[in-house]
Amino acid sequence: MGFFSSCSRALLFIFNFIFWLSGAAILGVGIWILVDPQLKDYMKLIKDGTQDEEFLKTSAYILIGFGSFVFLVGFCGCCGAIRGSKCLLGFYIFFLVVVFAGELAAGIYVAVFKNDIDSKLKTGLVDSIKKNYEGDMQTTWDLVQKELKCCGGDSYLDYQNSTWSHKQSSDVKIPESCCELVNGVDRNKTLCMEATAGYFYTKGCREALLDWVNSHSAILIGVGCGIAGLEIIGLICAICFCRHACPPSGEHVQAS
Repeated sequence: MGFFSSCSRALLFIFNFIFWLSGAAILGVGIWILVDPQLKDYMKLIKDGTQDEEFLKTSAYILIGFGSFVFLVGFCGCCGAIRGSKCLLGFYIFFLVVVFAGELAAGIYVAVFKNDIDSKLKTGLVDSIKKNYEGDMQTTWDLVQKELKCCGGDSYLDYQNSTWSHKQSSDVKIPESCCELVNGVDRNKTLCMEATAGYFYTKGCREALLDWVNSHSAILIGVGCGIAGLEIIGLICAICFCRHACPPSGEHVQAS
């Protein structure tokens, strides 16, 4: 029983140390979303296209809150393993189940959002080009088109009959930010802005944004599955440790 107790305690402590680090990582991702300027540009464009006012900030605050909670749960588990306290481990098991349920709810939310965003972006980004390609939104569009190597909402044709196009000469069909770069330089800006084939990005920004969301979602889903697996292992270790290693109520852990 002593050997089993020592192994359970060590495994539980190692697991919770990793879990504690994962909480710190989730907290860091939430802060990163709030401060990263490139991410803000992408989400500003998604916001303008979907009219989803606070998705970015809400997601960041959820991650910060969830990461802080996981951080504290991991700390509680470490203390419970070291002290052999059934009370601490009982709270730890309960909160671990809460964390698991929260991750499941977050996964469903992300899946629903991914399906919903595609339908909204189909018309939202085109309307944004037609009506809002000016001022701050023009700067955002230009940055996104350069970063994602795309042009327009569905295609470069979205610039036709837009508010922006009415202010340009008849030869100018698309903005400079749509121009394809070679070693960071426009091959021919004039031919590009006249929408000459081969000189500008043909991929629409809706497709490019969805590709970006899907690639990052795949990473988050993989990390989430890994953390969920650790949680299940930790839950089993904590229950076994409580049953076999912790002293009965009213007794104290004897010094070896």
